[in-house]
Amino acid sequence: MGFLAAMQDAPARAEKPNRWYLFRREFTLDQSPESAEVNITVDGRYQLFVNGKRIGRGPVRSDVHHQKYDSYDLTKHLTKGVNCIAVIVHVYGVDTAWHERVRGMWQPTFGDGGLWLDGSAQVDGGTVTVATDAEWRCIESPAWDQDTERMNKGLGFIESLDARSLPQDWNTAGFDDSEWDAVQIMHSGGGGPESFFGGLVTEPFPTLLPNPLPEMTETFVAPEQLRLVKRVRAQVELPVHRALYEEEFLDAELSITQPEAMLDQGEGHTTITTLGGEGVTLLFGFGKLFTGFPSIKIEAAGGEIIDIAVNERLPGEFTDDGMAADARVVATPVLGNDTHIARYIARPGHQTFERFEWSAIKWMQVTIRNAPAGLKVRTVGMNFMRYPAGNAGSFSCDDPFLNELWKVGQRTVQLCMHDGWEDCPSREQRQWLGDVTVEHLVSQAAFGPASHALTAKYLCDVASSQRPDGLTQMFAPGDHEVNGLLIPDWTLQWILTAADYLLWTGDEETIEDIYPAIERALQWFDLQRGPSGLVVDLPYWHFMDWSGVGRHGEACTLNAQYSGALQAAARMATALENPRAAKRLLAISAELNAALDERHWDEARGIYVDVVDPVTGKQEARTSQHANAAMILWGDAPRKRWQRMVNRITDSERLTFTAGPPIAPEGETLDEREGVVLANTFYSHFVYCALAKAGHFNRAIGLFRERLKPMLDRGADTLWESLEPTASLCHGFSASPTYQLTHEYLGLQPITNGADQLRFSPQMPDGMSAQGTLAIVNGAIEIAVKRDGYSLTGTLVVPSGTTIEADTDRFESGSSKLTFGAGKHELRLKLKPSPI
Repeated sequence: MGFLAAMQDAPARAEKPNRWYLFRREFTLDQSPESAEVNITVDGRYQLFVNGKRIGRGPVRSDVHHQKYDSYDLTKHLTKGVNCIAVIVHVYGVDTAWHERVRGMWQPTFGDGGLWLDGSAQVDGGTVTVATDAEWRCIESPAWDQDTERMNKGLGFIESLDARSLPQDWNTAGFDDSEWDAVQIMHSGGGGPESFFGGLVTEPFPTLLPNPLPEMTETFVAPEQLRLVKRVRAQVELPVHRALYEEEFLDAELSITQPEAMLDQGEGHTTITTLGGEGVTLLFGFGKLFTGFPSIKIEAAGGEIIDIAVNERLPGEFTDDGMAADARVVATPVLGNDTHIARYIARPGHQTFERFEWSAIKWMQVTIRNAPAGLKVRTVGMNFMRYPAGNAGSFSCDDPFLNELWKVGQRTVQLCMHDGWEDCPSREQRQWLGDVTVEHLVSQAAFGPASHALTAKYLCDVASSQRPDGLTQMFAPGDHEVNGLLIPDWTLQWILTAADYLLWTGDEETIEDIYPAIERALQWFDLQRGPSGLVVDLPYWHFMDWSGVGRHGEACTLNAQYSGALQAAARMATALENPRAAKRLLAISAELNAALDERHWDEARGIYVDVVDPVTGKQEARTSQHANAAMILWGDAPRKRWQRMVNRITDSERLTFTAGPPIAPEGETLDEREGVVLANTFYSHFVYCALAKAGHFNRAIGLFRERLKPMLDRGADTLWESLEPTASLCHGFSASPTYQLTHEYLGLQPITNGADQLRFSPQMPDGMSAQGTLAIVNGAIEIAVKRDGYSLTGTLVVPSGTTIEADTDRFESGSSKLTFGAGKHELRLKLKPSPI
């Protein structure tokens, strides 16, 4: 009667977290299959093997109500005779940044974990079925230490694997699994229509959906340098999450031969011998940041202890003094930059250890202990994993800084693309809603339609996270704990992203799926409006940006962004042939904008203030880039005011970098009356967009140069979360300039859903030339242009089914041609006078 637990609000089944299981099943084929496919998912994460070879890993992040499964073609991996399918399943038993533990439903009956597999092979006109049936065998593996700490609050557990306890060849045919356990089929209840409760059934994964993403790309990358080799005083009494970081360096002679062999990936090897009570630490550098699985290939006597820690920086790396000669990877127990570490205890013989979870890797520190007979190290490196986007976009101009910035932004976002859009690949790997607002636009410029599937999945992930009150989670899926902390303004960002996605893709089907959730979300904001019609004192975490933008009372930035979300929802309603909804949404937007204009405009200073007291109507003095950018973008600020607004929010004498702890722990003191709060890296995206809309993209370029060039000059190969290296050093929402340079500098802007019609409205400085490629659904747009005074010349290649119209607000109507269809065109356009 265990299925009754699902009905009676039974408590969660108490089980130890961080468990590892091995599953295997053998089956026989009379001949090699004509075709074979298998679908698989687990509660946790898995690695799938066929006849000893790893085939894949997964599943992609998803909530338990919409569990995703992966599909693999096994045709070339199966042979005549006995075959073996085997799976490692890691059961977290806790929420992580990408995994949600099952709450209620089948968990009180079966506990955490579970494997589902369904496949078949076509052989000589017949079908051999392979599924999760009673023929499988399994074992809870003692090879992995279950008592390790979490890497941090969001990431998974530190992996500590003793290979001596892992059965050799367990994933191959012929292995003796007779001592392993029989499997438990996770099915309770059932029966006919007259059975107990009408045949109520309890089983996991009631809704299974195919993984909509392509398989990740994986390639081996070797380190560029061996920066440090040191003997250390081994402290075996320390737990795995402390030992490598705390062991003392010793100034003593090393026993190591041919250290360069670990870098060249040839047939040679490095031999490392440790003395009693000591170890050897090696620090490898990869030259730039990657995302992947750290690995080491060795030949061992057995019992050697290998700790591997990875990180995105070394102490002093971005300071004027630089790194010390003995700089090492350190634990930083703030913001999750701490124990990115794994331990491997070797078995005798040749073997390769690859960490089960991926991480951000620029530096890899390896400490070897208990190797008195000499450990032969053949290769050290990583399996570089990323979303298979391809570099479909390009940009270059006469300014080397802008060229570098575009490429650095492209790489930044690439490292935040896996089975979801991640804020960063190091600290969290969460799919934060607001980050995607920028990331998906950057990916459109950098990678084109290849990234559309990732954004479509994100939009649906967020809709699935919606609470009964209409708010979505601030990241999804993951460890949001259902009713935990929320960022309501990021629900608005999700709506803005949905409209941008529709514009670039024309995918009305996805928008139609999520549109009811968009309506419910906007209804929540409607309930927060005060007597003036504006949202007052937004509850929960009013985020906006890592800066001192005004947030209480009637907050200008929030209300303008809410208005923008209403406008975005109206455009989607129109596309879905719902004019009544569009009219209603636009009416609310107009009410908000009228109230903002009346209550927040400061005529004396020529700027909108951040906050108005909802009771007295009194304006507070604080002003920001945020509020005024939002008013230009969404708040219907009168065009005649734009020049004054732009002048003030780009005045370097007024701009003040304010604290936004913990990411920006320190800042300058703001003069409330004369100063302007500077947007940090996230909201800078909207500042750049607003400057471009106002015809002042040159000032956005000036901000790029003032704020981001120092970052690149200090050696950054990805863009940081803040202007100083105080937090994540690879943050997708900081990569906006890559999008801006394609969208505004080259001036290629979609105006119809699906981007089959675009506007050509470049904002290039005089005397400059530029060229680039923008990949859209219909194909690649190629452009090369040069500006000489008011003359713009060059070439334009337009794909089939696409029309590009020169912006008549920027070009003289007497230009030789203003509309360009499919084919190659010569550009000879005359610019109207403008602020550029």
